[in-house]
Amino acid sequence: MRNKVAIVLPFFALTACAQVRSGPSGTATSSSQVEPLHISPSEAYKRWKAEPEKVVILDVRTPQEYASGHIKGAQNLDFYGQFEQSIQKLPKSKIYYLHCASGRRSGSATEIMRKHGFTAYNMGGFGAVAQAGFPIESSQPKSE
Repeated sequence: MRNKVAIVLPFFALTACAQVRSGPSGTATSSSQVEPLHISPSEAYKRWKAEPEKVVILDVRTPQEYASGHIKGAQNLDFYGQFEQSIQKLPKSKIYYLHCASGRRSGSATEIMRKHGFTAYNMGGFGAVAQAGFPIESSQPKSE
């Protein structure tokens, strides 16, 4: 009986390990998911700089959050608004890098976009995105 367990146990361990692999950022991804959902803001910035015509930055914060400061040229699609309906108008030929304030909404939004056939990645929170080098602008008038 011990011999059978000794033979079968390594087989199951190898099979289980083969089901998970590490993505480019070191995060585990399942074998059913081809690409990781997350991308570091610095890697997204490099890709955006290299091919800006292929990339769309989606800010999924509220319009008020967006107005307080956002990536120059980013589109604002409020996650709490009609997000799932709004993305149907977007071209699927683009690569979408999403962010919100903390990364939670953009993580959920990335999953929704992937479900609808988009190439989308979650960059996380605005603070980290701003530090990666993206140009930031504000829609609010400056007080004097």
